[in-house]
Amino acid sequence: MNDILKFSIAGNGFDTACAPRLALGIGVFDGVHLGHRRIISELVRQAKRNGAVPAAMTFDPHPRAVLHPTEAPTLLVPLSERIRLLREAGAELVLVVRFTAEFARLEPEEFLRRLLECPEFRLAGICVGERWRFGRGGCGDSALLREYARSRGLDFTACPELEIGGETVSSSVIRRAIAAGRLDTAAEMLGRPYRLTGVVEYGYGAATSRLSCPTANLDFKAGVLPPDGVYAGCAVRDGRLYPAAINVGLCPTFGWEQARRRVEIHLLDYTGNLYGSELGVEFLHHLREERTFTGPEELKLQIDRDLVRIREFFAQRQAQEGKQA
Repeated sequence: MNDILKFSIAGNGFDTACAPRLALGIGVFDGVHLGHRRIISELVRQAKRNGAVPAAMTFDPHPRAVLHPTEAPTLLVPLSERIRLLREAGAELVLVVRFTAEFARLEPEEFLRRLLECPEFRLAGICVGERWRFGRGGCGDSALLREYARSRGLDFTACPELEIGGETVSSSVIRRAIAAGRLDTAAEMLGRPYRLTGVVEYGYGAATSRLSCPTANLDFKAGVLPPDGVYAGCAVRDGRLYPAAINVGLCPTFGWEQARRRVEIHLLDYTGNLYGSELGVEFLHHLREERTFTGPEELKLQIDRDLVRIREFFAQRQAQEGKQA
C-alpha cells in the first residue's frame, strides 16, 4: 500500500496474502439509506456474476470535512454503525479508506490507480451511484469510471438515484428532514427509524432524585438532533429494543447554568445500571415541545401524562402490527 492511501478492513476471513477477488461498491455511505442499499444490492448481484466477494469501500473522515472543514456535515451515524449497516445490507467486507487532503488532490486517473490497483485484492467489478464524483475538484465521474472498468475488463454498474415522493434520497436530505422534525420522511428514506447512537454518561441526577423518573444521558459523537421536545421511541441495547420516553433540549425548568442541548432517555419498565453502556435511540413519534414549568412538581405531573401517552402509542402500534401479521 502506498504512503497516500491507507485503509482498514472490517469483515471475516479477509486474507491479503491470497489477494481475494472483490466486487467493490464505492461511496461515503453515511446513514446507509435506501439509495445506498440499492447500490449494495446491485453489488451483491455483481459479485455473484463474477464469483467475487461483495465489498464496500467507504471514506473516513467525510471528504467534505477535509475539503471544506467549515462546511463539514454532521454525520448521520458513527463509523462503527456505518460498517455494521453496510455488512447488514450485504457487504461481506468493508474497506475504510483514510481520506486526506493529499489524496483529494490526485487527478481522477491517479485517484483510481491508487485506490483500486493495490496488491491487497484483485478487482472483479465496481458499483457506484451514478452521480459519484472523485479526484481533484470532483472532476472524475461515472463515465470516466465506466471507461476505466471497460479498459480493464471489469464489470461496472452505475446505479441511478432513488426517489421517494418526488424527492431524491440522499444523506443531506435526510439530515434536513431530521433537523426539521420530519421523522417519517427520514425513516422512509432510511428504510428504518432514525437512530442516534452514543454512550450513557452521568447527568445532573435531577430526573431520579426530583422527578422519580431516572434517565440515561446520551453522549454522542455523530447524529443529527431533531427539534427540542418529548418523543416516544425505543432504546436499543445489545440488540434488544425497550420502549422509551426521550427528551431533547435544555431542561429549562431547572435553569442549569451553561446548559447545553442534551438527549435524555427513560426506558419504560427497565431496571439496571446503564452508565458507560452503548445505547441506540430510535425516534418514533413527537409528543410535545419542551416547555418551562413552574417547578419540579408541575414537570413531574406532565411527565406522568407523557408516559401514559407513550404507553398508549406502543399499545396501538402493537395492535396495528398484529393486524398486519
